Amino acid sequence: MNIKKKLFEPLVSLDNPRQIWFILLAICLVNFMFNFYIGMVNITLPTITEYYHSDVVTATWISNIYLLTLTISVIFLGRVGGLWSRKKFFIVGTLIWVTTSLLCFYSTSTDSLIVLRAIQGFAAGFMASVYYAILDRTFPNERLGFALGFLLIALAGGYAVGPLVGGYIAAYIGWQYIFLTVIPFGLLSVLVYLFTAQKPEADNDSELLTRRIVYSQKNPNASRSQIFAKILDYKGAILQAAALFTLTYMLIIAQKFGFSPYDFVLLVLAIIFGGLFVWVEAKHDEPLFRFTVFRSITFSAYITGLLLNYIVLYMALFILPFYLQKVVGVPVNISGILISIVWFSAMIVSLLAGGLADRIGVKPLAITAALSCILATIMIHSFQTSANWYYILVAFIILGLGYGFYQSPNNKMLLSVIPLDFKTQVSAMMTLTKNLGSVFGNAFAGLIISTAITQTALSGKVTLTGSQAASFMSGFERIFLFGAILSVLLLISTLDLEKYIGKYFTGFFKRFKGSPNPETIPKSTEKPIQSK
Repeated sequence: MNIKKKLFEPLVSLDNPRQIWFILLAICLVNFMFNFYIGMVNITLPTITEYYHSDVVTATWISNIYLLTLTISVIFLGRVGGLWSRKKFFIVGTLIWVTTSLLCFYSTSTDSLIVLRAIQGFAAGFMASVYYAILDRTFPNERLGFALGFLLIALAGGYAVGPLVGGYIAAYIGWQYIFLTVIPFGLLSVLVYLFTAQKPEADNDSELLTRRIVYSQKNPNASRSQIFAKILDYKGAILQAAALFTLTYMLIIAQKFGFSPYDFVLLVLAIIFGGLFVWVEAKHDEPLFRFTVFRSITFSAYITGLLLNYIVLYMALFILPFYLQKVVGVPVNISGILISIVWFSAMIVSLLAGGLADRIGVKPLAITAALSCILATIMIHSFQTSANWYYILVAFIILGLGYGFYQSPNNKMLLSVIPLDFKTQVSAMMTLTKNLGSVFGNAFAGLIISTAITQTALSGKVTLTGSQAASFMSGFERIFLFGAILSVLLLISTLDLEKYIGKYFTGFFKRFKGSPNPETIPKSTEKPIQSK
């Protein structure tokens, strides 16, 4: 026992001034690993499709199942982690993630790869559900902004480097080795965090622990499972997962067989599950969501804009590797370099956008981002089977600007218009919205391209020519026409809708008002960001 205690005794104590930076390092390593991995997988999807002689639907599942299981689990797992130990939750999730990545390397079929990716997405939910709360409770307010900025560099850097490295690995070593490349980042994160002390307030959700004690005192005869059911909202978590999975499954199945009565049944089921989720949340004492946050038109508009921004981006990221490798005929490594340009431009702009939002307001940056998305989708829509490389590079850079200019200002706006008591829920909602946008972006792109070209045409190793190339480009144009429409809606969401809609629908959209009632939203104590 003494040996075990001595072995795992933190080497970096709470008294060490570097303690907070070691925790930040551990979290940044995992987030870099996440996005580095996603970038590598996306760029190698055409190669994986060829290797297994699979179709685009299967490729969609390989990409989407990871994001889907992460999305449906992140909010529920965040509450579990707060009740147990966020540090242990983070470490366990990382170890499961690393183990499944190793198993993916030995995968012998697309089915086994999809199953392992599903488990890996669930494991990612362990880390993604707690790291914002850990940073918020670890760093003092005067240093929290810097920590979040550093985290943004890790996130964008992973996305930027992933396609670049993944392309070269697939071209010169073998695509399976992308699953081994990420493992050192996870193991190093575990080692750093394991031997770094954790503040108690950062390790547990004190509010949930207090509520558990209160419920125990009110109901001394209640079992442990009954008390946890009160706090964790199992029914809401199951219904949320059922609604999201059914909707995504419908979109992906429609890619292979086209829309059918079966798809309509799945859509109806998704709507029923979603309605039941809203109904259960309204009646539950501790819901996963408090829908009163949507009384703010500004919040509703910007959370919708966040979803649209991710759908546009991920539709492009899903289909562009197929365009570059199957139509233009560039090698997978060159394709990775080109896709990385999107993320490098986004990373550079993201670092500037947060500071600019404080100086000139959120609205100009959000409008610039929306206009960039409109311009980028129109430019990509006009791509031809013969590449104009300068035109392609400019379009990719502008697409990156559309993401980079939007994310930091959008996050600040969302957090500025909600009260302090709702920040944990809204942070989880932002993570869910981003992941959901990623899933829908992949699914919509796969669905639209399947209306123009057969699945077998994209699973072969040859470059598309003649009528096949023309069919692909027809679907390609439809994708980016749809992206341009979504970008226009994104632009509309950046306008002062509170001003224009509020005066017509004041009975439906109420502004925040102070109230002790937990079912209403109190006025935020923070100074709101000016949307000049």
